[in-house]
Amino acid sequence: MKKIFIILLTIALIPIVNSCDDFEEINVSPNNVSELSPNFLLTTCTKNVASIYSDFGYWNSRMPSLLQYYQVGDGYKAEEFNALYWQPGGHSPWEDIYSSLVQVQAMSDLSVEEGNVFIEAAALVYRAVLMDLVTKVYGDAPFSETNKLDEGLIFPKYDTQKEIYETILIDLKTAKNMMEGISGPELPVLDGYDLLYDGDKGKWIKFINSLRIRMCLLLNNKKADLGVDIDAEFQDAAQNVFTSSDDNALLYYLGTSAGTSFRGGPFNSSELSYARRMGQPFLNTLRNQNDPRLYRWIRPVEKNWSTEVSTETTIDFTDPLGQTFSVDVLPYPTGFDIDTHLYVGLPIGRKDSWTEYNAGPDKSVEPKYSPYLSRLTEMYFENANPLISMTIITYSEVEFILAEAAAIGAFGITGAETHYKNAIAASMEEWDIFDDYVGGFDFDNFYSQELVDLNQATNKQKRIIHQKYISMWFRPEPWFDWRRTGYPDFDAPMDASQPLLPIRYSYNNPDPPDPTYIEKYNEAVDRLEKTEYVQIGSKDDIRSRMWLLQNTGKPY
Repeated sequence: MKKIFIILLTIALIPIVNSCDDFEEINVSPNNVSELSPNFLLTTCTKNVASIYSDFGYWNSRMPSLLQYYQVGDGYKAEEFNALYWQPGGHSPWEDIYSSLVQVQAMSDLSVEEGNVFIEAAALVYRAVLMDLVTKVYGDAPFSETNKLDEGLIFPKYDTQKEIYETILIDLKTAKNMMEGISGPELPVLDGYDLLYDGDKGKWIKFINSLRIRMCLLLNNKKADLGVDIDAEFQDAAQNVFTSSDDNALLYYLGTSAGTSFRGGPFNSSELSYARRMGQPFLNTLRNQNDPRLYRWIRPVEKNWSTEVSTETTIDFTDPLGQTFSVDVLPYPTGFDIDTHLYVGLPIGRKDSWTEYNAGPDKSVEPKYSPYLSRLTEMYFENANPLISMTIITYSEVEFILAEAAAIGAFGITGAETHYKNAIAASMEEWDIFDDYVGGFDFDNFYSQELVDLNQATNKQKRIIHQKYISMWFRPEPWFDWRRTGYPDFDAPMDASQPLLPIRYSYNNPDPPDPTYIEKYNEAVDRLEKTEYVQIGSKDDIRSRMWLLQNTGKPY
């Protein structure tokens, strides 16, 4: 795969936004950046968009614990992450999204001034990606009246979700047409400034079309309410989407500074975040289907309880990917219910520390470093690794989208099993399973298992989404898939106040508490719909339905 790394530019970016208040971020005028090149802003915006979308899927996000990919084991923020006690504004992407939208608008304005059609089109794409994220996380959101402070508009209205999607779907098609209209295979951009595709027009068009089919599938339950023909949009876009992992829209970390490094590495973490442990249900899913990605994502326990030994011994364990680990094997203690597997995860949803979990009689365990639980592999504690990226959308996801569309008879797509197999194989490729599996990875044998084979599924859509959920490890899309379909079947957290998972983020509390701001905020909140799990207080609740979910019966 061609790897285009983030460029660390030495040019100091002129301050674009003041992040003190929400609406200062939303409605800053981009006019003060007119002296910058749109090529430079393309680089900045590409990095920001990829970072925002990717970060929402993991690390400092609520998503990995909500999706039960991992749990926090040491009690720090366990109530929020594990038990899903979410407060307004906590770990919210709102500010970052609107700060980046200001930069995207500046990029657009400068590209129009210079007559650079490519960068103007790229601005439409990035605006669509950011607005898609903010509206599917919160619901209605400021859009059409943002970035108009120089016109005296301080507090923009919250556009309806329907209006937002109708606009950005058209914007994506417009961007595709603009790029198709540029002569030749290369786009007009300075060398090194297009971090995604280095000026490759064909890959950009595939990227745009892949975003379009993602969005159309998201909107499939609401297509009767839209003023855009979702079927026609999907069919038009599906003719030219990603066809291999070489097309993936992602950036790799350079690892030379905090700004170019993964959040889990030494540049951005004061200590190794060993408290993150894989969720037990997800680990069991991987184990039950003999999934080799398990060994890529977590390492074996450092201390393993066993009924096969009478005295403590140390072994060297080599996993199927050829990675060798030293493991202390301990005699199984009587009177305890202990997991004897080499890979051990945490149960879902405890709001307190898991100090004692799987430790047996050992009372000296510091939960963050518990040797009785598997932790994430070392690549998650490095500044940069070839397998860790800031990802917007991949070939694997595109094939899962096409597989689901075919399985449910939508958009005229056929060949569900072919797309499904391609999707899983592409995910294996992303994690270097084919390259590193000792003795060679037999994909056909893996696929033939009852838990994987699509033809052995009684519910093909459920099977596709479940395998997509596995393949989308540390990405946010499974939350949106679950909301619109009810799949996968997630267990409720043990200590949660509600039996079901959240379906949106609450808005940040109005700041400043200006009457005009509050009025427009209240208009958006009034358009939300309470579920039976919102019994008191405002509609601005994590279990209220946004327009996207209203009248769909999903996920509850």
